[in-house]
Order: sequence, then structure tokens, then C-alpha cells
Amino acid sequence: MQTFKDMLNLNAQKFANKTALVFEDKRLTFAQVNARINRLNHALSSLGVVKGDRVGIFAYNCSQYFEVFGVSKAGRICVPLNFRSVGREILYQVNHSELNTLIVEKEFVPVVNSIRAELTTVRNFICLDADVPDMLNYETLLDRASADEPTESVAPEDPCVLYYTSGTTGRPKGAMHTHKSMIAEAHIPYREICSDDVALCVMPFFHVGGSAAHMIPAFAVGATIVIQKKFDETLVLETLEKERMSYIYLVPAMIIRVLEHPNLNKYDLSSLRTLAFTGAPMPLEAYKKGIKRLGPIFIQFLGQTETLNLTVFQKKENRIDGSPKELKRLESCGKPFRDGEVRIVDEQGCDVPVGAVGEIVAKSDRIMQGYWKMPQETAETIRDGWLHTGDLARFDEDGYIYIVDRKKDMIISGGENIYSREVEEVLYMHPAVLEAAVIGVPDAQWGESVKALIVLKPGVTATEEEIISFCKDNLASYKKPRSVEFRVTLPKTPSGKIRKVELREAYWRDQTKRVH
Repeated sequence: MQTFKDMLNLNAQKFANKTALVFEDKRLTFAQVNARINRLNHALSSLGVVKGDRVGIFAYNCSQYFEVFGVSKAGRICVPLNFRSVGREILYQVNHSELNTLIVEKEFVPVVNSIRAELTTVRNFICLDADVPDMLNYETLLDRASADEPTESVAPEDPCVLYYTSGTTGRPKGAMHTHKSMIAEAHIPYREICSDDVALCVMPFFHVGGSAAHMIPAFAVGATIVIQKKFDETLVLETLEKERMSYIYLVPAMIIRVLEHPNLNKYDLSSLRTLAFTGAPMPLEAYKKGIKRLGPIFIQFLGQTETLNLTVFQKKENRIDGSPKELKRLESCGKPFRDGEVRIVDEQGCDVPVGAVGEIVAKSDRIMQGYWKMPQETAETIRDGWLHTGDLARFDEDGYIYIVDRKKDMIISGGENIYSREVEEVLYMHPAVLEAAVIGVPDAQWGESVKALIVLKPGVTATEEEIISFCKDNLASYKKPRSVEFRVTLPKTPSGKIRKVELREAYWRDQTKRVH
């Protein structure tokens, strides 16, 4: 199995009548999913969409979302768009990726219509779940199309998915993943998921954690996937109990909300065999609470958009009654997979000794092909075949990796990557702001939250509420500052750069687990 096409065809034969996807009142078998994907590809062909064209989807989680990933079966490239984004963010990503076709859930049609005149490459606008003026209807297109196999040939090295992630310069970057990297991710060892599992998919599918690391691997092994439109801790618990779920994949912020649910103990969660998580370190106290309530069922993965997953911390290591060394190991993100290479290096690219801090670099079949139309950024990130992650970490004597810092000024809040420069660019758009610095500060629920430190222009006033509201209007809501502090000056280096290390130190110095 080397391509998305191989996976879909194999499962349509092997698990033909088995339930593949469950969404709301809809249940589809593996054969039905494959037939619908074939119809979608033929419908796109009738609209002039050819191999290599980009097809975007702007929607909440749904069963059709998986079908749109299936456009890669005919060599097209899926571009999942963040449903939290505002118009100007979507405008950049659509134009930068040169989307040929945009598939939109009805709730987001107003956002698309507000920027439609500026979308320079989109030829086909398709509404996923409604009849909308000046847009084609998704289901009508499928009803009219053939379920025969697409005739386009697909190679493992062909691009499959383009995931957008923010860059340190504030410009989003499209990480290109091939069929080879996506299939390699689907079959990493130690995922501990099989065809007998019923997997709950609730993480957003526009995110690699929700799709590349969970939905697609679950589908690949023949598991039944129950899709939740968006995260709600009560609905998660109800679904786990009702559907007798055995596998779920979350970020720590979601896990904490589930564990803090006032009626947690009233739900029967005995069927849950594996709870996998990624996106941020799990607070140790939450980890221990989860193991006490649910048992040693946790698996932790370390990865990022550019690398997919690199390491795993297995269920069998979830001990809270072991030695101090075993308890300390709960803070690790695990050991590297055996099918790739992970090193921790210094600024010269030399391996650092055990216990020393350096940057994680990696090689594996799961590494991205590069950034879409960004050769310079690609060359800076992939050097001599090694992808430089920007994560600072150390090995212990047993080969476990511990993240201790991040090289870039990235904030991880609730599993979402937020780049300070992107937020600062918006702050500088405010007429009252003279200087701005954005940092991540400790947050018990989200791991980190966004804090803005601002120097106002002389004689001008602004309030915290005003600044936050301004950011919300110009950024996806999760990126906005949760707090704002006004200062007379900001500390700077001799060259005039703001000293973020000094700013962060006041908030992190008393933390046992220092992200920054």
C-alpha cells in the first residue's frame, strides 16, 4: 500500500460491508465511501479539475470531509482550511495555494462571499450541505457522477495534502505531504489501533492531528470512525458510552475538560482501550488524574505539521505508582519510531550528549516534501535531508526525549500553534499601538495562553477589551490575546530587538515544566 488510492481500493474490498464512517444519523460502509469518492472525482473531472489541481474544503468535521481528502485518489491535492479563520486569513491561503475548487459548508458561505471577488484562481464554488446561489450543490454533483474507478495514475511521490501552518514571519506556510508520507503516517508502529476498534474523531480535520494522525490511520486499518462535528466534552462522554468507543485522539486541553466534567463518574467508559494525545505537553497532575480515572490507556505522540509523528510514549509506560524515575518519565514525549531517524543537535549540526539540550532534527518517510511555493523557507527547514523542527529537547540515558523549550517564538494553546509575530502584525495595525510583544504564559487549561505586552503611542489611550476585540476581528479567535498588559517601555537588545526571553521569565520562573 503506497498511495491513498491503494488504501481506499483495498479497504473497499477487504471491509466492503463494514461500517466505516458514522456522522450524526448517517452510516456509510467502506464500499459506499469509496464509491462516493469515485463520484466526487468524476464530478470534478466534469468541471475541468485535473490532476495536480488544488481542492479546498472549508467546513466543520463531517463524513464528506474524508471524501474530499479522497480527491487525491485521482492525483488532485486536498487543501483543508481552518474553520476558525477570518476572511483575510482564508483569502491568503486560497490565493497562495491557487485553489481551483473550494468546497464550503453553508455556515461559512458568508465568509467566502465576503472575499469572493478577490479569490483569483477559484473556478468552482461548491456548497457541501445546501442549495446556495452561485454555488454548485455537492450532493447533486455526486448523484450525477459515475462510481467507476478514476483513470488517473497516482505515484507515491505525488502531492496528496497541503496543510497550512503559520510561519515565524507571520506568513502561513503550506506543508506539502505526499501519498508516501500520508500512508507512512497511517501505518506507524505502536499506534495500537486495529479493525476491531471504534474510534471517535473529534479533533478538527483541518489539523494534522485530526486527519493525518487519527482519521486516516483509523480508516486505513479498517476501524469504524464516529465523527463529531466539533469538540464538546459532554457529547464526547455521551458518545463514548453510547457507541462503546475503544479509541480516541485528543489534545491535552480537551482531555483536561473531559476529566474536569462534573458528571465524569456517571459515564460508563469501560470500553475505552486507548486515549492518544498530541499537540502539547500534558500537565503532570492531569496525566495522573487521567490514569487514576481511566487506567493506563494513554499514548502520547510528538510531531508537527511538517513531520507528522516522530515519537511515541506507550500505554505500558503509564505508571503513577512506580519509581521516581518512572513518574518523571510521564513528562517525556517518548522514544523515536524505528522507521526513521531523530537526533538532537547543536547549532553546528553535531549530536549533543545525553542530557544536553539541542534542536530536534528528523528524517523519515513522514517528512513533508517542502513548503508550497516557498523554496527559501523549505531550504532553511530541510538541510542536508534533515528537517529542523525548532523544538529544543534532550535525551535521557534510556533514549526518551524531553521537550524543554522552543527555538521559535511559537505558542501552543490547546494544541493549536500560534505564532507571536502573526499576532504582533495585527496589533501593529491598531492606531494606538507603538510597540508590541506577544508571548505565551502559563495556563492551567490550555497549557499556554496568548499575552500581549504593549506600549501605546504618546497621548493615546486604549483598553484591554478594545485590543482583544480588535485582534478577534482580524485573526482566528483562538489566536487573539487572552490578556493585555500596558507598559511604558519594553526591554531591548543593543540591536533594538525586544527581549522576549526576559519578558517570559517573569511568568515562567516558578513553573516546574517550562515551555519557554
